[in-house]
Amino acid sequence: MTKPIAIAACALLLVVPAGGRAQTTEKYYAEPYAFFGRRTSTPGTNVGGGGLEVFVYRGLAAGAEGSTTVGNPDNRITVWSAGSSYHFLCCRYDRKIEPFAGAGFSDVDGDVNTHGYVYPNDPGQKRTGPYFNQGLIAWPSKHLGARFEVREYRTFVSYGALENVIPGGKFAEFRIAFTLR
Repeated sequence: MTKPIAIAACALLLVVPAGGRAQTTEKYYAEPYAFFGRRTSTPGTNVGGGGLEVFVYRGLAAGAEGSTTVGNPDNRITVWSAGSSYHFLCCRYDRKIEPFAGAGFSDVDGDVNTHGYVYPNDPGQKRTGPYFNQGLIAWPSKHLGARFEVREYRTFVSYGALENVIPGGKFAEFRIAFTLR
């Protein structure tokens, strides 16, 4: 009777440590961020906001964010975006850089008319359209990183010669963000 108990005890001593954390990969699954940047549009050039990206499969992430004009209350432009991105060297704490690229859909809302003029094909205060982004995240520490990003918005409106002056046709943002992992 003592022999089966001794064999069971030895087997238990061998099995229990094997179920522990012998090889951990230390992965993470989300990256929240807060940013400040500049837009290439005339009214509302400074922008601030935040967002969250959740990793769905390896480097593929789904995310959402919101941003608004900073320092110009008369010409407030708010942008809400949702999309996906791919982070090429992601999801491990030992990585020091993380390049990414993505695309999605945005809703631009705000005072985008200038001085009461009506332009051809003017949709009013709301515009929607795709965006494209690319950037790099540098991780100087394990949980805090600096995110550098360029994002281009293309909304469904055309002003002809004034396309780059009035937001709503096509504009870009250059951003610097702090991100966590």
